[in-house]
Amino acid sequence: MSIPTIPTAAEIKARIISDLETALSQTTPAFPKSWNRAIAGALAGFILLLYQVILWVYRQAFPETADERSLTLLGNLVNVFRLSAEFAEIQADVTGVNAYTIVDDLFMGSNSVVYKVTTGAVIALGTASVELTAQESGEIGNLPNGTVLDIVSPNPNLDGTATITATNTSGDDAESLDSFRARVSSAYSKRRTGGAPADYEAWGLETPNFDWISPLDEPDTAGEIQVYGRVDNQTDGIPSAGQLLELYDYLTEDPVTGLRTRHPIGPDVEPLAISRFEFDITISIQNGTTQIKADIETAVTLYVENQEPFNAAIRKVIKDTISEGGISSVANGVANPDSATVTVVLLEQVVPALTIQSYQLFGGIFGKVNTITFIDVV
Repeated sequence: MSIPTIPTAAEIKARIISDLETALSQTTPAFPKSWNRAIAGALAGFILLLYQVILWVYRQAFPETADERSLTLLGNLVNVFRLSAEFAEIQADVTGVNAYTIVDDLFMGSNSVVYKVTTGAVIALGTASVELTAQESGEIGNLPNGTVLDIVSPNPNLDGTATITATNTSGDDAESLDSFRARVSSAYSKRRTGGAPADYEAWGLETPNFDWISPLDEPDTAGEIQVYGRVDNQTDGIPSAGQLLELYDYLTEDPVTGLRTRHPIGPDVEPLAISRFEFDITISIQNGTTQIKADIETAVTLYVENQEPFNAAIRKVIKDTISEGGISSVANGVANPDSATVTVVLLEQVVPALTIQSYQLFGGIFGKVNTITFIDVV
């Protein structure tokens, strides 16, 4: 759909008058015709405003024409943010009395900008190197090495000047709207893919039956990526060899075009199946009926199997630990409403056999319940 052409107010008014006369089959006498023109004139202004609103909304969809607020929101979608003003941070030599600690003293440059000592130092052998921060943001705070600053308030322990030796952080003005617009537009026209962890997760989840993807750096080969996958149609969610080959195709090729436009040039990507680490669980319970025990078993099994390895690049919620405390909380959440109480939980890993308090999942390892045993407590 092309952008609509806005008619003038006179054109809108004439169209309304024509429509009224046609609908009413009325062209005379003069008084009704004047009334039609009055109504048409009032409506024309309102309709013209609606046209303008429609065009304004249309412009907000594109970085090239969006207003400042809308442009900021468009930039947020592609992780492009407007650069704020920066305060200049400079290093300078200050002379004065030995053993005096310089802190918070103010100096002024030839640019009329005040600089505050933000990282102080103790004067030794008559000189100390300190960091000063401009109290006004922007490029105006930048001064060349060798520039001498004058102290604002005389200090008997200082000679009264500071000589710039280096620029630690350059001052910079806030990014102009035109510059920001160009960067946002570039981000939309040159979508960056083929390297970010979120890209591999998105491509992997396009693969049929895969419902969990986690890309990680291969620990032994620089640049190689391991992508763990879980499916929803195999025992324990462990994909078959054929499914892993299909996952590889989706991670490297565009399924629509068949072009290898996904995995970037470099070491290969390695699709891997998740695995399951098994646990034996013993639960001591008071007043536990057969139904309560069955419900606890269901809830604990879901808890163990729904914990997952944490990947900081694509996950926000951390739920990567299976623990006695977690099992006890889940079990009591079922037992307590029915006047039962879980008193003790014992967690054991199956291979190698070992009693533990908790287990942290990593890589592509998920948990699995091997057995749940209940002990009735009087």
